[in-house]
Amino acid sequence: MKKIFGILFIVLSVFFNIYLTADKIKTRNKDFYTVTEVTDGDTFVTNTGAKVRILGIDAPEMGLCGSQEAKDELEKLILNKKVKISSTANDTFKRLVSDVYLDGASVNNLMIASGWAAYDSSDSLDAKAMRESGENARKNKIGIYSQKCSQTIPPDGKCRVKANINDATGDKIYYLPSCGVRYDNISVDLFRGDQWFCSEKQAQTAGFAKAKACP
Repeated sequence: MKKIFGILFIVLSVFFNIYLTADKIKTRNKDFYTVTEVTDGDTFVTNTGAKVRILGIDAPEMGLCGSQEAKDELEKLILNKKVKISSTANDTFKRLVSDVYLDGASVNNLMIASGWAAYDSSDSLDAKAMRESGENARKNKIGIYSQKCSQTIPPDGKCRVKANINDATGDKIYYLPSCGVRYDNISVDLFRGDQWFCSEKQAQTAGFAKAKACP
């Protein structure tokens, strides 16, 4: 009888260990999702219907310079692939704001390194690497930092008014060539919504005000 109970105990122990192992695997895999749609260069949808905003990066809004390239780059990286999502919060649009990993590599950092997304100060676990990748992309004029999307010299010599939108405040300010060195150092970041205008009137009609530093 004792032998039978002993065998039964061993069998039950084996099944219990199998259950625990399966539960651990299930728990370990719960943060992995398949990407079914990429909506733009920093947002995608998973097979569960969750909308995810990649933490710490800022890709151009659709319609702005580099937006299609950014979307294409993210699609190339993760579309129809399984990614790990480390959720940190929900934003005002009810999206998960997360660090995202593909085969152990940070998708956040890969997008910034590609030049099609800017580093946006954040509490991402990979913030240091992301900041360095952003500085490298800017230094080497890659992607959104290329002459195509980030300009200091007007493509049209007749349209020399530089109009900037302040990321932090949303203020819309324009600069004239008469602003001197200040004007020379201003970059028109088309990927952020900055614009060139041919006259002050055009800039003012679009809602921009002259910079106080200009005469």
